Parts: sequence; structure tokens; C-alpha cells
Amino acid sequence: MTFARNLNPMRRIMQGATLTACVLALAACVAPDDTTGSRFAQPPPGSEPRPTTDVDDIAIVGQEVSHAIMALPVVANATTPPLVQFTGVTSIVKGPVPVDTQPYTDLLRDRLLLLTREKLRFVERTLPQLVVAPPKKSKKKQAAAAAATPAVSTEPDYEILAELRGRYKDPLYRIQVEFVDIHTKEVLFDGLYRIRKEATSDVPPQDQSDQPTAPPPPQAIPDPNPQPNGVPTAPPDASSPPPPAEGTGNTGIQ
Repeated sequence: MTFARNLNPMRRIMQGATLTACVLALAACVAPDDTTGSRFAQPPPGSEPRPTTDVDDIAIVGQEVSHAIMALPVVANATTPPLVQFTGVTSIVKGPVPVDTQPYTDLLRDRLLLLTREKLRFVERTLPQLVVAPPKKSKKKQAAAAAATPAVSTEPDYEILAELRGRYKDPLYRIQVEFVDIHTKEVLFDGLYRIRKEATSDVPPQDQSDQPTAPPPPQAIPDPNPQPNGVPTAPPDASSPPPPAEGTGNTGIQ
């Protein structure tokens, strides 16, 4: 009974130690956010680290950003959908080769265009705009409709900036997304997310010295009785008997 009583506290201590080790190992896998070379304004040194939202991939980032932007008063209350510019995802990931940001740009742009199509207009479009033939009207009605239609600006009012950060060998990257007023340079939305890698080229190259070397190709065995050049070798006649062996010639004695 005494041993059974002592076993439960020991088991709790071991479980707590295992949980603590798992938490420390997970924290060690996540590198601190290195903002060296970032084009975004960052908190001053020594301040509290920014909270990072863990998501699965860049498509979920586009979903979160789309809902946050559409909830902004300047977008939600606009009578005409504002024109937005998105030039793509940039990278300051530290590594031996530059990170291919095209997969991140394509996935983020597609999600933004899909979810904000009723509230935003984008300069960069992946599909041509649908044009519907209007019904025929008289000249007076056409002039009245043109006067009642508000003028739509062709210059963007806002821009979406996105930047990848992290280390090349890490399994996860950080991406910061901002929604900025182009005229006032005011940042209306600023989000920081942790995502998994999307591009296969982001996998670090393996050390070639550890790779097994292929065996050399087999070499051809030289012919012990080479034929002179220019003399063709005739195939043996199957109907003729084989020549006698050396030293055992036919003597003619029956």
C-alpha cells in the first residue's frame, strides 16, 4: 500500500517533466523574429515581442487578412469599392539561396481577389473583367445616367504589403501583411502570421559529400584473338564439322 501511494506522486512528477520538455523543445524550434532589412516599421528594440498567429498556410493568411480589411471603416463604409495595389510577397529570409516567393504571391493574391471582390478593386487582376452589354437607351437617358454615375479613380488609394521572414533551414516562416493608405502612409492593418513552407525550392540542399557514389560502369573485356583490321570475321558454318584439335589429326588408318 505504501508503494502504491508513493507511485502516484512520482507519476505526476514524470508527466510534468515530460510536458515541460515538450514545451521547451517546441519553443527551441521557433526562432526569434529577425527583422533585419525589413521594409516595415518594427517595434523598438527591447520591447515586448509581437504576437504571432499560427496558421496552416498562406491561403489562410489571405482569408484572415481579407476579413480584417473588409471590416475597416474606410472599406466597409465606402460607396465605391476602393482601388488597391498588391505587388506581391517579398522575402528577407536568411539562407544560402533566395526564396522563391511566387507561390506565396499567387496563393495570397487569389484569396484576396476571391474574398474581397465585393468591397475592393485590385490593380492586378488574374482574370479579365466581365463586360455585359447594356440595354439600348435614348440619348437623353444615356446622358442622365452618365451624369449620375460617380467618377471612379484609376489610381490606387491603398496597397497591401507582404513580407516573408525567418531562417532558410526552419520548417516555418513568418509573414507580415499590412494594409496602407498610399496618400497618408498610414498603416490601417498590420498582421503577423507563422506559416509552413509552400515552395519545394525552400528545402535546404543536402550535402553532396554524404551521398553514396555510383559504381563505375563495367569495362569491356578485350578480345584475346583480335582480328586484323579490314578482315571480316565469317560466322561458323553449322553444316561443316568442327576442325580437329591440335595434335589429333586424321592419319587415314581405318
